Amino acid sequence: MSKAAEYRDNAAEVMDLANRAGTAGDKGRLLALAEKWLALADRAIRFGSGEPDEHPPAGKTLGDLKPTS
Repeated sequence: MSKAAEYRDNAAEVMDLANRAGTAGDKGRLLALAEKWLALADRAIRFGSGEPDEHPPAGKTLGDLKPTS
């Protein structure tokens, strides 16, 4: 498994946790962490340590998952 794929898997796991979070604050923090994992995956691809393989749960836009105030 490439580093990019590993990072996307991590993002997908964190997004799953965010969907089950009890508070909006926890959900927001977890989604921010997922975004960091996705950014790291993008960097891995750009710098040659990963292939641009799409991970369906992590590939979708996070905007629709962000908590509302």
